[in-house]
Amino acid sequence: MKKFMVGVLILGVIGAAFGGRFVQPDFNAEKILAQSALSGRQFNGKVKEISDEAGTVKAYFMEEHSVPIVAVAFEFAKSGWAYEKKRGTAQLVESVLLDGAGKYDRKELRALMKEKGIKLGVSVDEDRLRFSFSYIKAFEKEALDVLKAVLYAPRFEKEDLDLAKAQLDFVKKQQPEDPEYRLSRLIDETFYGAHPYGMEEIPDKETLEAVNREDILAYLQESLSKDNLSVGLAGDLNETEARAFLSDVFGGLAAMGGTHELAPVQADFKQEKVSAKVPFSGQSFVTLLGKGVKRLDDDFYPLYVADYILGGSGLASKLNQGVREKEGLTYGIYSGFINSDGIDLWQVSFSATPENANKALLKAQGIYQDFYDNGVSEQEVELAKRSLISSFNLRFSSLLEIAVMLEQMKAQGLGVDFLEKRQGYVAEVTAQKVNDAIKRRMPRSMEDVRIFVVEGGRV
Repeated sequence: MKKFMVGVLILGVIGAAFGGRFVQPDFNAEKILAQSALSGRQFNGKVKEISDEAGTVKAYFMEEHSVPIVAVAFEFAKSGWAYEKKRGTAQLVESVLLDGAGKYDRKELRALMKEKGIKLGVSVDEDRLRFSFSYIKAFEKEALDVLKAVLYAPRFEKEDLDLAKAQLDFVKKQQPEDPEYRLSRLIDETFYGAHPYGMEEIPDKETLEAVNREDILAYLQESLSKDNLSVGLAGDLNETEARAFLSDVFGGLAAMGGTHELAPVQADFKQEKVSAKVPFSGQSFVTLLGKGVKRLDDDFYPLYVADYILGGSGLASKLNQGVREKEGLTYGIYSGFINSDGIDLWQVSFSATPENANKALLKAQGIYQDFYDNGVSEQEVELAKRSLISSFNLRFSSLLEIAVMLEQMKAQGLGVDFLEKRQGYVAEVTAQKVNDAIKRRMPRSMEDVRIFVVEGGRV
């Protein structure tokens, strides 16, 4: 389940620009856009691929001088906790990396960042280590000093590591009380099994205790390298300044990192429904998993529109209309495609009262079967495309979101001209293409979809 939570969070920031899933029930893109400062704006800022002065680091760059701010997003692929050689190192990096670096201890680092308006974040998932960074141009020197200290001279003081380990252990002890965590573990154990994706995101206390400073530094040495780096850069820099930025910040990274391998998930979608009881919960939680589609697949956009109609568009979707609006069996039901290094999946998720969960599941199965058998109409496709195209500019609400988008464009191989072409990709989708893709690529029936349920108790 954690794999899918990560996917949803990421898509909340960038995915809508590539697809636009999980629109809220009262979302009216055309109305919001017409009333906002974005109305009529075409976002013609040219995206360029640039390199550092040595030509060893490449980035997607958008020059934007409307505000004196620079935003950067960068990630290191194949560096998540599924790739780590010693369990717990990636989680501890996320927890402790900003707790002191170079000449700054934890208090000094945080005080400087607050005083100068420097924003720096780090996160790790199963596949990658991500950074987000923004600063006011007037404090560029201080901001770059902070970033370089974090990348090249993290402290990892024993007291900070001990505190992080204690905090992670505390969170881990609370997790079993969360029914969604129980659903996550049910999927981990019965779907992923022995694959690294099946491991608990937070290791047990003994495993965390065994991780020391040298282990973390070894993980960073293997992970932070130019060969697995993707960068998106946006804001108040000209191209010469941007090239100097790349040289200054990333020039000191190793050219090549460690060997990173991850076996594909050998998924079985034919198994019976798996369930577990959580009597302390007043809700039951359900997830359905089917085969997904790779991001660069020719069928991605037809299937993207198909899923938007089925369950990705909030209350207007077929699933929400049928299960929530007409039957009142859930507060919301959503679907979407999730991509990761090990597997590409299609997912449906909802919660319901224990007495309604099975009814909601049966209703959703019936709606899906009708969707597969009969397809979607031209009108449904045109409405979906209109919403996806109209809402696109709303994804440019901050420089950091643009930087994240640029970084993902590079990491996913979408091309430097993606922002110019994206609307056309959506516009070219037809009902025929959607229905053909559904028949080719989506599950023929619920017999080809894994079902996982945690059953709440009645209150």
